[in-house]
Amino acid sequence: MNTGDLLEQVVEAHGGRSRWQTVESIEASLSSGGFAFASRLQPFALLGLKIRVNPHGCQVVLEGFCRDDCRGIWTPNHVQIRNANDVLVCERQEPRKQFRRWVKQFRWDKLDILYFAGYALWNYLSFPFILDLPGVAVAEKESANAQASSQLVASFPHSVPTHSATQSFHLDASHLLVRHDYTADVIGSWAHAANCCLASEQVDGLRFYTRRKVYPLLRQRTVLPFPILVWIELDDIKVKMAESPPPPAVHFE
Repeated sequence: MNTGDLLEQVVEAHGGRSRWQTVESIEASLSSGGFAFASRLQPFALLGLKIRVNPHGCQVVLEGFCRDDCRGIWTPNHVQIRNANDVLVCERQEPRKQFRRWVKQFRWDKLDILYFAGYALWNYLSFPFILDLPGVAVAEKESANAQASSQLVASFPHSVPTHSATQSFHLDASHLLVRHDYTADVIGSWAHAANCCLASEQVDGLRFYTRRKVYPLLRQRTVLPFPILVWIELDDIKVKMAESPPPPAVHFE
């Protein structure tokens, strides 16, 4: 099987392109935590939130972020927190550049974790269609993961907001995602991670992964059993389809 055939089968196993292209937004309840957030002094920032993801417009909204009456809004080059009256509380342009600062190895603020959560949720809820973005190159490789039967290795252009330039997606015999390997660049060039998919759910014909645990990945091959770097729980997923043709997708520069 060539790479194109495998990718097509993965896309079909997750609902197909035609259905995905009509998605206006994805809503869900989110709770997430783990050592990675606690080590940056943000252990509770992502507990008990409502999220809305606009996959084609490339926007993520976290309701109840920081306070019950506030929401965090992520787009690739801008994060902001607004209150219930839509008054701007704080914002940051080019938020990814902030992670180059030495202090970010020890402490994140609310805008930092908003950026991390925003791009991660956009990536996770857009799989595998994110592999169709312009400039993304995908190759098939045999997987060494005992639970997987195949692997797609993706190379992302710098313009796409994602974990790292190179990422691996381990797939089972049904072409569903078993494990997602990457380097969390905003944490550090050493932060190799294995994002294990523990459960998934089909909603309106589309497949989403509802339970994940992220573990350290040693030498990009061996998954260490502890600590749990990040755990993610998504519930009450709802998909809103566009009543008219969706607006053109965001094009990354």
